[in-house]
Amino acid sequence: MLAGGADPFYREILAKPHRHYVRIEVWSGLGVPLESLIPAQRGGEPEGGLCFYNGEVSASLNSRVTRSLQITVPADLYPVNTDDLLAPFGNEIRAFRGVMLADGSDKYTWPVFRGRIRDVSKSNRAGNVTVACADRASDVADNQFVNPQNSQTANTVYAEFVRLIRDGVPDAEFGVSDTFSVRVKPLTWELNRSAALDEMAVSSSAIWYALADGSFVLRRLPWTVAQDPVVTLSEGDGGVVTDWTCSRTRQSIYNVVTVSGERLNGDAPVFATQADTDPTSPTYSAGQFGVRSLLQRLQTPATQAGAQGAAATLLASSVAPVETWDLEMPTDASLELGDALLLQLDGREVVQVISDMRVPLGLATPMVVSTRSLVLGKV
Repeated sequence: MLAGGADPFYREILAKPHRHYVRIEVWSGLGVPLESLIPAQRGGEPEGGLCFYNGEVSASLNSRVTRSLQITVPADLYPVNTDDLLAPFGNEIRAFRGVMLADGSDKYTWPVFRGRIRDVSKSNRAGNVTVACADRASDVADNQFVNPQNSQTANTVYAEFVRLIRDGVPDAEFGVSDTFSVRVKPLTWELNRSAALDEMAVSSSAIWYALADGSFVLRRLPWTVAQDPVVTLSEGDGGVVTDWTCSRTRQSIYNVVTVSGERLNGDAPVFATQADTDPTSPTYSAGQFGVRSLLQRLQTPATQAGAQGAAATLLASSVAPVETWDLEMPTDASLELGDALLLQLDGREVVQVISDMRVPLGLATPMVVSTRSLVLGKV
């Protein structure tokens, strides 16, 4: 959770009718602020049409490009020229959301998106323009290796993560990551920079992504690490949840995991399989659950023991019975992907981790937060 989000005063504001605050800024690719767009619902359409009608930020830990933004703006903002404000040639969008206090201050306002303008389209029938953006992970994906590249074995996994990103995005900034002190194995990566980062992350039971402010982090899978809830969400008097759906699925559960260590330097491949052999487990591979198998190809394991360890780690994160919740609530821009929440809903108390969010940029639409079970083996 971002700083200030747990303040009792702010939590009390969210539970009552309140004024929303939205600000969208357009910056040059060189870091120069250009213009701001305001919600048309709040101030009408100002002279010059520098407003937006509605929009949304979608965020998911299940996607390499974690955050995407889409807004609708007046027709006259369509970029006829390549140097127009919203032309997809380097300018970026930075979006902020929060609440407006009674004194007009925006103390409780946080960034919800930073990324380049990717696509702009104008609709004749609708008479408006749609602007689509992707977060800074897309900049990493854009800048692929010119030639196959060897890992720097003197680096830790985190140091190599920083090196690969900074080599592709020189002005990259970094947030607070977990500690990864293991040294990088001798590896050869082909052209895909993002795939190299994915490889290192998966091998460390981690994910890499860009935060809402555009800074990059490498963190362990948040639903596999015990953590205390940052806030309690409930319904009814004093609560903020206005609607919810809970569900269980077997689609993300695998009880047989095989790791193939296939290295591009010519070493012989290694293989290892781990299965859920606990007869008391609901996902026992010889029981009524049946077999759901997963094959993961990695470069990192160089030995049979390494492959066996990687398979055991992946199995541990794949057999946990998962319950998911979809929550509808007032927009809370202080929440971050990976935050642990205590849900007091349906007569139960459950700890869940935020895996997806849809943050509206319009003033009247509720926020949707999706979560999944926290601790492995807990339901």
